Amino acid sequence: MAVSVDAGQGGIRQLVGRSVELNGLIRHAARARAGAARAVLVRGPAGIGRTSLLAAVADRLRAAGITVRHHTGRPDDAGTGRRGAGALFGPELTRGTPPAPPARDAYAVHRLLHGHAVGLMDKGPLALVLDDAQWCDETSLRGVDFILRRAATRPLFVLLSQRTDCHGPGTPVLAELLAQDRCALVELGPLGDGATSRIVGQALGAAPDERFVRRCAEISRGNPQLLHRLLAGLREAGVRPDAAGVHKLGALGDGVVASSVPDSLAGQPRHVRQVARALAVLGRAETDLLAAVSGVTGKRMAAAMEALRRHEVITPGTPDTMSDAVRTAVLADLPAPGLEELRARAARVLNDTGRPATEVADQLVLLAEVDEPWMLAVLRDAAAEAPGRATAKAAVRYLQRALTAALTETQRKDVRVELAKASAQVAPAMALWHLRQALDAAVGPHDRAAIAVDYGMAAVGTPNAPEAVRVLGTVLDTLPDGRAGVTLAERELRTSVEAALLVTAVNEKAAMATVRERARAWPVPLGDSPAERRLLSVASAYAALEGRPAREAASLARRALRVEEAAPAGWWVLGSSLVLGLADEADEALTGLERALATTRARSEPRLHIAALANRSLTLHGIGDVTAALDAARAAVEFAAQSERTAGTPMPHIALSTALLSQGRADEADAILDRIGGRGIDRHIWEWHHYLYAKGRARRELGDLEGALEVWRQCGRSLAEAGVTNPVLAPWWLPATTTLSRLGRGVEAAATIARAEESIRRWGTPRARGTGLLAAAMATGGRARLDLLSEALEVLADSPARLEHAKAAYQLGHELLSRDDAPAARRHLRLAIELATRCGYHALGAVARNLLVTAGGRMPQLAASPLDSLTESERRIAALAKRGVSNREIAEALFITPRTVEMHLTNVYRKLDVRGRTDLPGGLGSHKTPGHRRRRTAADATVPSH
Repeated sequence: MAVSVDAGQGGIRQLVGRSVELNGLIRHAARARAGAARAVLVRGPAGIGRTSLLAAVADRLRAAGITVRHHTGRPDDAGTGRRGAGALFGPELTRGTPPAPPARDAYAVHRLLHGHAVGLMDKGPLALVLDDAQWCDETSLRGVDFILRRAATRPLFVLLSQRTDCHGPGTPVLAELLAQDRCALVELGPLGDGATSRIVGQALGAAPDERFVRRCAEISRGNPQLLHRLLAGLREAGVRPDAAGVHKLGALGDGVVASSVPDSLAGQPRHVRQVARALAVLGRAETDLLAAVSGVTGKRMAAAMEALRRHEVITPGTPDTMSDAVRTAVLADLPAPGLEELRARAARVLNDTGRPATEVADQLVLLAEVDEPWMLAVLRDAAAEAPGRATAKAAVRYLQRALTAALTETQRKDVRVELAKASAQVAPAMALWHLRQALDAAVGPHDRAAIAVDYGMAAVGTPNAPEAVRVLGTVLDTLPDGRAGVTLAERELRTSVEAALLVTAVNEKAAMATVRERARAWPVPLGDSPAERRLLSVASAYAALEGRPAREAASLARRALRVEEAAPAGWWVLGSSLVLGLADEADEALTGLERALATTRARSEPRLHIAALANRSLTLHGIGDVTAALDAARAAVEFAAQSERTAGTPMPHIALSTALLSQGRADEADAILDRIGGRGIDRHIWEWHHYLYAKGRARRELGDLEGALEVWRQCGRSLAEAGVTNPVLAPWWLPATTTLSRLGRGVEAAATIARAEESIRRWGTPRARGTGLLAAAMATGGRARLDLLSEALEVLADSPARLEHAKAAYQLGHELLSRDDAPAARRHLRLAIELATRCGYHALGAVARNLLVTAGGRMPQLAASPLDSLTESERRIAALAKRGVSNREIAEALFITPRTVEMHLTNVYRKLDVRGRTDLPGGLGSHKTPGHRRRRTAADATVPSH
């Protein structure tokens, strides 16, 4: 039998995406025409293309000279006896058809149908096409089965289709037919990507973008009917199938698909509409809840759900849910009072059945009035259950709705405080406004103190910080001084206010020194409570800014971090970590920053997370890992760019420019610094002075030595005005001294380092002493310069400051070469090159290589050992792990937490490309980074091996 399968030829309808199924059905028809009656059942959900496929087959069969009788079943066929089968043989069998006959008359009906079929087959091949056969009654379908069995050797092709997302009276009979050998099954699945692309291109008149096609497939779920509806709406809206059109697909697509829902429901019985509305309000089908909200139960409920599935009001392929667009469409024609009553009923049902507060609150926020006491309690409970940034917007919505209720002044104040906490991460300005209102409404010093602490913490780093400092200072004056006659709770509250006052002012140039003077009289806490540990943390920051001995500041920071609080890490862990970094305790600093990053990531606190990332970059740069510092800075910049509120945060860009400068990319660094220079950062201690220090470096690398000197001097004046005397926070005096010496202005160079010597001596870290010696050497001449450079090199070898160690090696090599001691110069220049290469300090490496060639040396062959990439702590911990020491024992020996051990081992495995401790190489304990002199630390403690 020759049957055309070409789309669009000779009036035969076009069918995209079903060629495999179409050709398969045509082959079945060909075998039936040859004298072997066959039946095929095509199954699939509504809109999947069953009707189009059957129509296309019928067209081709007619074109091939086959008699085709075609009927589509309807839900009302079940009560009209032979109508389904009778309609296949003409109106004479359906006109005046009685109700379904009793079983004893069924045989007569079957013989009548068979007789008509035989009469047609006597004239030629016959095809019976019955669409939506699930709606046909049992008698009709069993009549088809009778014809098939009696016409086994006749040219008969029976093509049936069944909708799988609903159950009709004919469904059991179709299952029986399918079990017979003569009945094959064709399951229609979603359209493939190629078919979707062709349909989109044809409908919108252009070759579609791949992402556009993918999004159309997601929205339509590969359902041709939904896809055509979607494309009709897109065509009407003028959307093109390109990359720009992808962003317009979401809401428009959902709306187009949902637009047919009201018409589908309009003709449905009342109980179906009731269930649809209840489901639209609740969002998902749970029988008990639906029954309570809709008032429909039992069989009527089951019938209603079946009707909703059939009309695709329920999203196909889901466990009885509605899309948001469909929910809106279902409720659109419900009058406002009726919708209000329905939502209120849903809220009560959800609350009475013990559902989570957030589910109840989602209904309450949509009510015109929240006028019952339990509603306010639920809204507040729901906000408390949504602590993270991902749910913060929901919490804000709940509490904003709660504020519209009839509240007492105390309730309103409490709700404002809760709203401020919820909005702190998503809308900081809103949080501060509500806290200010709550402060004005607070009664009594204790009440005001608790709110003032929240106000101060929300104001950290914002333009509201100076006002918060004033508020906290005023509140502190009203509290007992914390000595005799106060309760433990009162002492803890005062300590919390003190800590908040200090942290709010610590980065404010205009306020830090004044607050520091006020705090001098406060006793140093023991750190036995969370508030005391927070106070210790910020006290360590003030000690560092003031330039008190590094060991003193580090001790305060360690005491603050000795307990891993159940509460979030916050600014306290970040501050202590920065102090430890300044004090040359880089491993502890990085551990604290990792802790802060983990907490802020889990709690979605973007400002803190960005600060931790940026300062991790600076810490890594400070220990000479320029590549890792660059990665961390880029991560901070990218994270900050995710939100308009954080995109302008300066510290990530300062950290990025710092790393770029060490890689010799001064142009890029200078451009970045120019972009952030006018963002009002000059009132902040940390950001402003790191910015000035980096800006001076950029100008020097670009050849503007006088401009660099001016920027560094500005940095020094600003630090002095703010009362900051720490020599390593932004050590402007070091490049200023070396640049003045380079310009032949030795007197100015000597005066510059002389002003810094006392603060260097007092801070006392190897980094500070070593860089101080380096600067002093550059300001000195003769044999003294050589001696000072040699001493600087020795001191810096005992510090984590590998970049400065490389600089000292270079300067010593340069000085020796100037004294015609080429062999010694080459030795130190090779060390400088090796250190600079290991650090990724390309700028220094390049000049050192040039000088080495001048000294008659050849380029050193750098070792390629991965062990060189490990920090001292990582090597210590890896060596112990290699010996079989457990993580807990390592932690106890090194006075760190097991989690810190795990973090270091993870880094070691990554750097050495091994899977675990059994794969660790030997020689970990004896390996040294080039030029490194190991200090005796807690790692030297004896740990038993297993």
